[in-house]
Amino acid sequence: MRNTGANFPLILRWAWRIARLPMLMLLVILEPVVIFACGALALLGLLTTIFFKLINAPHFPTWTMLTISLSFGFALVIYEGVIRALSE
Repeated sequence: MRNTGANFPLILRWAWRIARLPMLMLLVILEPVVIFACGALALLGLLTTIFFKLINAPHFPTWTMLTISLSFGFALVIYEGVIRALSE
């Protein structure tokens, strides 16, 4: 009689190792594009918000634009955290 219940955690661990490698490879390959895109959008959004705030443009959604710009920076932090979590 074999006890397959004892091998189940080992099988799950190996399945996770096999499944995370393609995900990690894709994220690492796309990392330069994501860093450039998120960084550029965050910087351009922030500069646009500052510019329109300085010229006191009417009906410009300052807080919405600021939130969106900072969200791109936060998305970049999350992206790098996912890469770090998958590489361990």
